[in-house]
Amino acid sequence: MSMYQHYTRHIALVSLGFTMAASAQISTINSVVYTPRQFNDVPAATLTVVSNYPSLISFEEQNVSKPTGFANRDSWHFSKDSGASPFLFGNNDAFTITMDVTLTGDPISPRKEAGFVFNNPLNDGGEFIVNTDGHEFVAFGGFLPFYTFSGNNIAFKFNSGDTVRMGLTVFKDSNGKNAIIYFAGNATACAVSPPLEFSNTELGVIDGTSIGGYLQIVNSPTITTNSGTAVFQNIKITGPDFDFDGVPDDVDTCANTPLCTLVDANGCSIDQLAPCAGPAFDNGGGWKNHGQYTAAVAQAAEQFLAQGLISSDQKDALISAAAQSPCGSKK
Repeated sequence: MSMYQHYTRHIALVSLGFTMAASAQISTINSVVYTPRQFNDVPAATLTVVSNYPSLISFEEQNVSKPTGFANRDSWHFSKDSGASPFLFGNNDAFTITMDVTLTGDPISPRKEAGFVFNNPLNDGGEFIVNTDGHEFVAFGGFLPFYTFSGNNIAFKFNSGDTVRMGLTVFKDSNGKNAIIYFAGNATACAVSPPLEFSNTELGVIDGTSIGGYLQIVNSPTITTNSGTAVFQNIKITGPDFDFDGVPDDVDTCANTPLCTLVDANGCSIDQLAPCAGPAFDNGGGWKNHGQYTAAVAQAAEQFLAQGLISSDQKDALISAAAQSPCGSKK
């Protein structure tokens, strides 16, 4: 069992009792509210907004340039009243948010950044972002525990134009304290942070906080065409989902799915439905023979194809790989 699987299993078991009540009001979220020009230091710049929550939101800022001024920032926040006002999160809320983010800067410097933003009545609540000039995946500011996926890890070097998967889970840990896990994924790798406890005075999300996404473009006094775009896609907020497979833990049949593994509506991957070690949900019994294993993979692959999760070629490749594997063979 990997370290990720160990601590997510432990957390999920401990947190289950808190989850139902703490995430109940999250289910009322049905929209977002837009705040274009939350920072408006270059008002003459051109802003284009595309609004199609939850499938796609985009902000495009062009010609962010004037002799003075810091930046332009455009944001959106979750709402439960069809976008009339932001949804206000509380200190005891438990939830997972995931989204795909594409950030493009032209040029990459001065900085363009996009990702999650927390805003609260007291101060800046913090951000979990990617940026164009620092090439980072990083969480910082406000009440958020600091964490970087980048540092010396070349697998998580962000480049302008990349589409990445970002997520976070807020929950109560085994000590009964509010904590957060960050998730990052790109075309070649996926990772989660360890559980990080909040250390602010309120020990968690401050009551009245709104959460969403944003694009920020730092002003360039000298580059008149300074521009950037952020596209947010597949935005999803649910109860806690510790394996970040898109299926909340309270309805996930297959817990601890490896990160960035394709799953069905029940949260199960093909490997979990037809594991090499033996039939799933069969108390650890082995396969009768190799043919039984191959047939189980074929059945799972057909189900994934029918649900539109994989292509016919991918299905055939999975069945071929199963047929060539030693799984189910008797020694």
